[in-house]
Amino acid sequence: MDFATCTEDGQTYTAVAFSQLPVVELERKRRQLVCNACGNPAFFRKESRAGRGACFGARPHVEGCTLAAEDNDVRIPGVGDEQDELINLGDRIVVELAVGAAGAPVHLDPIPRAPYRPRGGVHVGDGGPGHAVMHRRLSSLLRMLINAPNFRYSEQTIAVADQPELAARDFFVELGDVTRQHSGQFRGFWGQLTDAGEGAGGTLWLNSGGRGSMSFALPLEHRAAVMQRYRLANTEEFAGAYILVLGTLFVSQYGKMICPVDAPAMMTLR
Repeated sequence: MDFATCTEDGQTYTAVAFSQLPVVELERKRRQLVCNACGNPAFFRKESRAGRGACFGARPHVEGCTLAAEDNDVRIPGVGDEQDELINLGDRIVVELAVGAAGAPVHLDPIPRAPYRPRGGVHVGDGGPGHAVMHRRLSSLLRMLINAPNFRYSEQTIAVADQPELAARDFFVELGDVTRQHSGQFRGFWGQLTDAGEGAGGTLWLNSGGRGSMSFALPLEHRAAVMQRYRLANTEEFAGAYILVLGTLFVSQYGKMICPVDAPAMMTLR
């Protein structure tokens, strides 16, 4: 998008004019942008060294918004498991996390009477009720959360190693729905980012909005691996990206909601 409105001052900015704001003002106002056609939250991405101009995008647009087509080229570079199925998920979904350079998956043993179901959909059991079990990576789950609203509100069981199993509707929490009541809970927090900001000790803060919104803390030791994995040239390319992080939320002494990224394998970007 070429234009967006800032709710702080009520002004509509062009992307070029917004990019010329003082740094502190820009970083504050970029978390308070909305699409001036549909009113949904928007993000701002600065001009890139590769020559891409400054632009706005929505998070996302309301269906049918006249400005939605302008966002087609506002994408996050990165990798994805495009071969993964987006349909035929089972009753129980085991989350596989790639560990280490070799990308070895973490498997959970099937619960009794819920054996692994091959991709063909065959139920194997001992004569009791059949339970279909599918294994999915975070990248596949994030695509489901974005593209299939029925999935995020479903009763399908989500199984993560060493964590209690929960229904998808309870396990996945969209960033705009996160509250302090989620403090201390291990969940799959997902949604779109507004920006990324530098913090003390090399921590990179991946923000989802203003002070009242949650942020992810990406520590210095994981930063290079994440940037390389998703082919990010700079931190500005986090703006507008969809993210899914498995982690535990806490509230800082200043009231900020934070979810640390404990390992690169615990997050995915799109």
